[in-house]
Amino acid sequence: MSLEASLDKLCNDLRRLRGVLRDFNVNTQDKPDSESVHLVDDVSDEVTELFGLSEESLSVAEETCRAAEPPFDPSRMRRSLASSQRHFYSLLRNLFSNLLSYERISELVQLGREHRDWRGWVESVRQGLETCKPGVEAVQEAYFQCWQEIAERVTTSPVSLHTTNIGQQITTAAESAETARDGVT
Repeated sequence: MSLEASLDKLCNDLRRLRGVLRDFNVNTQDKPDSESVHLVDDVSDEVTELFGLSEESLSVAEETCRAAEPPFDPSRMRRSLASSQRHFYSLLRNLFSNLLSYERISELVQLGREHRDWRGWVESVRQGLETCKPGVEAVQEAYFQCWQEIAERVTTSPVSLHTTNIGQQITTAAESAETARDGVT
């Protein structure tokens, strides 16, 4: 796969993940009319944060694609790809630390057990989290593919070598043996 194709795939995978997170965000905002629970507000806020991070990651990834177009700007491309991946890693940290942690899942299960009117919402959150998994995995693989293509491009591009002999002294074997006898190295 070429670098440009890898970058296009990354942007497409990020768009799909953003769509999944947008739908997930809408579903978490659709709460029962009963009394609000602090946990529900926290989860809704965290999903909104994930959606925002996916948008930032996509925006910077699209900048990476533009940097790969003529005139090719490898420095700008690498910087923007790294920035996009940092946003994505923030998304992953939030997802795993705040939503998929044992404590959070336990709290959600407990909420569904204790409050019958919140069971549908809890199930919607569970399904939303499951739906995120394939998208996250695809984006992770796409970033890897992009970095692999960049590395291959760097190692297969023409290399320019310039050597100089400044300060080098060339001696014959006889001169070398003579200086060694005299203790000069």
